[in-house]
Amino acid sequence: MSQHLKGILITVLGVIILSPDAVLIRLADSDGWALLFWRGLSYAIGVSIIVWMMHGSQAMNVCRKIGKGGLLIGFLAGIAAGTFLFAIEYTSIANTLVIISTSPVMIAIIAWIMLKEKVSFVTFMAMAIVFIGIYIVMSESFGGSSFKGDIYALITSIMMGVTFTLTRKYKNIDMIPTNIVGGVVAATIALVFADSLTLTTSAMIYIVATGFILSISFSLIVMAPRYIPAAEVGMIMPLETVLGTLIAWIAINEVPSSSALVGGSIVIVALFFHALYSTKLAKNS
Repeated sequence: MSQHLKGILITVLGVIILSPDAVLIRLADSDGWALLFWRGLSYAIGVSIIVWMMHGSQAMNVCRKIGKGGLLIGFLAGIAAGTFLFAIEYTSIANTLVIISTSPVMIAIIAWIMLKEKVSFVTFMAMAIVFIGIYIVMSESFGGSSFKGDIYALITSIMMGVTFTLTRKYKNIDMIPTNIVGGVVAATIALVFADSLTLTTSAMIYIVATGFILSISFSLIVMAPRYIPAAEVGMIMPLETVLGTLIAWIAINEVPSSSALVGGSIVIVALFFHALYSTKLAKNS
């Protein structure tokens, strides 16, 4: 098997594993803070097991090497874990996944601001098209209760953009352990605000499952750029928006609105062609 094919398969597998995540949160149907605590805790435990399996006796050293930059990435990832969960609580799964799928554009904007990376005209055009799509997705929520969830999803996308940009800044360091920090941060925040951590047995099964889904999927997705360009990973990621929305439609009969379908299609097509352009640019450089 070629390295390139291995990278594609790793990314696709990570995305497929991640796809039921939002539906499982919806099925848990309990207090958001309690869900965030158990999700964060199981996420941290799951990634810890993966790091130990990968590095054995050197696992602690690998965790220490993330440094202050890794702690910051983990902190922001913990915030994103919380805003994602509350996005699912307040708005539709389709809206949440479409808005979060814009994280590649957020990465470009944040890298432009933080790392002074040049942004091509094609990228600016993709940004404009993506924001038009997001406006269409959010248009039905203006003035309604679900608008709050859309904002949470947008914050999640921005947080993901910052964390991925910082991860690129420290690309010579194995940053998988930052996900342990993210899980601990999410659980700690939830512990402060939760009135109770008690969940029903079914809710506990669903939410712990989401924690372990995150552990496996994000470990695979972080690993994939070792084998294929990051832009190519980005080209595959919108698959999660499609699969997650379909699973919600089939499993819990959550039908996406017309604005989510139209705006989401615009966003996904724009992201796909921009990632395709970026991949060809990287291969020719």
